[in-house]
Amino acid sequence: TSDELPNIYPLSVIENDFVKIDVINIYTKILTDVIERTQGIKEDDQQLLWDNCLASESNEGLITLLATAMSEKNELFLVIDKATNILRKADNNEAAKIREDYKKTAESSVGTYISFKKYARTDMIKLYSALEFCTVNGLNKSMRLSTAIQVKISELRGSVSLGDSAVAKAQAQLIATGLAAGKDVMLDAKDMIENAKPDLTSTQSALELLNQKRSFYLGMPASYITGEAPKGLGDSGLGDAKAVERGLKNYFFSIVKPVVKSLFDVKATFKSEDFQQLSTALEAMKTFGITDDVLL
Repeated sequence: TSDELPNIYPLSVIENDFVKIDVINIYTKILTDVIERTQGIKEDDQQLLWDNCLASESNEGLITLLATAMSEKNELFLVIDKATNILRKADNNEAAKIREDYKKTAESSVGTYISFKKYARTDMIKLYSALEFCTVNGLNKSMRLSTAIQVKISELRGSVSLGDSAVAKAQAQLIATGLAAGKDVMLDAKDMIENAKPDLTSTQSALELLNQKRSFYLGMPASYITGEAPKGLGDSGLGDAKAVERGLKNYFFSIVKPVVKSLFDVKATFKSEDFQQLSTALEAMKTFGITDDVLL
């Protein structure tokens, strides 16, 4: 027998899977929002951006392929089958030809070559996802332990001899059985019945710190990661909206625009949602409209 205590209430997801799923979903969310603000992609090509449920070798869309490559820091060779209009990964021969073409002219008629080998941002995102796994794992144990009823008998060891331990165990089992059935039980005045109270303060502080650090490395506001609206009486959310747009522009110009250009041969543009620019333009037009032509 081992002297080690068992690992009680292990998380149903192992750490590697937790980190992989977390990072891929973060990148997928960002790329999806970038695509929603991208103009210029033809309607026939938009179906290649999204996943489909068909059991085929090409059921992953461009967004998932990019997010997975970003998460794993891999090279990605993509080919569009003109006959079936399907986006797929290139086979070995096609990948070799694409790599050779890119060495010569930085483009290829066979497909597109994308590399995230030096995408160091992923290393830090994985680090903080692993720390989040530890935090969630501890929270899982605390919440499950809080469902157990603790019966604390006053001076139990000092008042019960070894010969009478069987009687004490039987009484304790009767008390536990009665409590589980919601029945009344008889206890001494100093005995206690309580549950373990999970300390959520440290968990919340840890998650807040992790989200702030991921926000820094992703270039997105923390509210974008947590999904929580900004707090404050006079906060309209415009500051976070502008921060989100700045962050999405980075991914548009560094990833989405060059990939879309290479795959679909279109010049994509970023659609801004900053309506304050429109208000400023309308105010300028109004000023020109009420100003005399001579004075203007």
